[in-house]
Amino acid sequence: MIEQLTRGDFEDLPTGALSVEHTDSVLAMEVLEVRDLPTGSPRAKPFAVVLAGPATPVLPQRIHALNHPRHGRLELFMVPISRDAQRVRYELIFN
Repeated sequence: MIEQLTRGDFEDLPTGALSVEHTDSVLAMEVLEVRDLPTGSPRAKPFAVVLAGPATPVLPQRIHALNHPRHGRLELFMVPISRDAQRVRYELIFN
């Protein structure tokens, strides 16, 4: 399933359409950016997605269960890339 995802699956999603399961809670996520990556990977059109979630908790770099409105529960590797007082940004790479 993951190998069939495209950048279009993340573009134009309304705020709160994505969420991540964390311990006994669900954290709403917002798509901040979707961008193409250089070719040269097994995926025909590699891309990256930057998500924003609440300032706490900060999710560790690892595989998390992301709930997608069209594709349901997806097990995806997320990396925290920045944090400010309002939110934490995470990057997902599809290559």
